[in-house]
Amino acid sequence: MIMENSTIRSLQKARTTLLLDHPFFGALLFRLKGRESRRIKTMATDGVSLFYNPCFVETLNSATLVGVLAHEVLHPALHHHVRRSDRDPRRWNEACDYAINLLLFDDGFSLPDGVLVDERFRGMSAEQIYNLRETAQQEPPESGDDAADGEGLASAGTDEPSAPETEGGIGQVLDAPREEYGTLESQARDWSIAVGQAVTVASLAGKLPAGMQGALKAADEARVDWREMLRRLWSESTPADYSWMRPNRRHLWSGVYLPGVVREGVGEVAIAVDCSGSVSERQLGLFEAEIRSILEGQRPQRVHVLYFDAEVQRADSYECGQPIALEPVGGGGTEFGPCFDWLEEKGIHPQTLVFLTDLYGLFPEKIPSYPVLWASTGGRQAPFGDVIPMQAI
Repeated sequence: MIMENSTIRSLQKARTTLLLDHPFFGALLFRLKGRESRRIKTMATDGVSLFYNPCFVETLNSATLVGVLAHEVLHPALHHHVRRSDRDPRRWNEACDYAINLLLFDDGFSLPDGVLVDERFRGMSAEQIYNLRETAQQEPPESGDDAADGEGLASAGTDEPSAPETEGGIGQVLDAPREEYGTLESQARDWSIAVGQAVTVASLAGKLPAGMQGALKAADEARVDWREMLRRLWSESTPADYSWMRPNRRHLWSGVYLPGVVREGVGEVAIAVDCSGSVSERQLGLFEAEIRSILEGQRPQRVHVLYFDAEVQRADSYECGQPIALEPVGGGGTEFGPCFDWLEEKGIHPQTLVFLTDLYGLFPEKIPSYPVLWASTGGRQAPFGDVIPMQAI
């Protein structure tokens, strides 16, 4: 009982300090309901509750406790609790910690020894960090109850939440509860509104954390529906006309007869895959599946797949209807010009050229006359064409 009272007093004091000295974090922290849980080794949050182990809290001095609370509230502020998808929970938590801790140190917070920090990940979203570490490790997902599918890792409606323990982890990010607290989209929207209000409060006090605007922007970009964007831009780059000979089937059931879209003359398309090591297997697999789906509807005459780094290492051509499989080769530096040169040498003027790349490379000076789409796994921009951010996957 004495420890419980001492823990509550320590948490209350830390909350007050956070609100006065770091109003951005303090304002957001009051959205989380404190709940004791001895199954959590340190702390954890699902965007609704702040779970804490009193034994862990008692090991922290006042400054470090303030830093740990700031760490916890940044998870839902950056929407980490609604963005895991089917990623391994333990690895996702590590990626989120890497994204958070540099921001906290930059703002002068104290954190326990041994926390996850790596300058390589500065300015990156949790998704980008996860993909980079996945590519480097190439290990199968952790097995066990905690890492199986994420369901039941935590819920505000359960008395005993659990969380995957991570080495160097001081506060776990748990999946948002999905029952009485609304959809993931609605919970993300509520936190976006709260973050906007906290930014205003901190700005008026002259205490907006350094680098926070960039981190919030990266979190927003990570939620872009890249599949829909790819489909829309690809569709816009494909010639279309309307014909009464092929009515729009979507309206026939209601007795409305409208002309349908006819896409004729879809000749050749090209897909260029960056083989410099910047694309993870997960990203490649999802990109391949989406490309296949689009091509099934477009049915181009021929598809050319180019594997490149500083030059085109291999080129495969597929006739209409042939299944496409992406198998990267190479691994040097990156130059985009050789892909355009290869197409020109072969006399190919593609309907669309789609790159899968992180956009770190040399661009050609000459802009092609055909549409170019850049499915980007990084955060850079291209001097021409349309960029489709894929760092969220």
